[in-house]
Amino acid sequence: MWFKFFHKHSWSTPHPDEKRGGGTYIMRCYECGAIREVQTELAASLEVEKRIEQAKETLQKVIKAS
Repeated sequence: MWFKFFHKHSWSTPHPDEKRGGGTYIMRCYECGAIREVQTELAASLEVEKRIEQAKETLQKVIKAS
């Protein structure tokens, strides 16, 4: 298929790859079906990190109380 090399890819949104599993995300070209792996780096916001710390502290208090 010669057109695979001469067209501009129209990539889908990133979605989990069921075949590879384990948090691998891919994008697929709508026209030719080419696949590319997406490198993901998720950073939590400061608010989320603060809430995680609060949840850990609350959990520790509950564990000590029981």
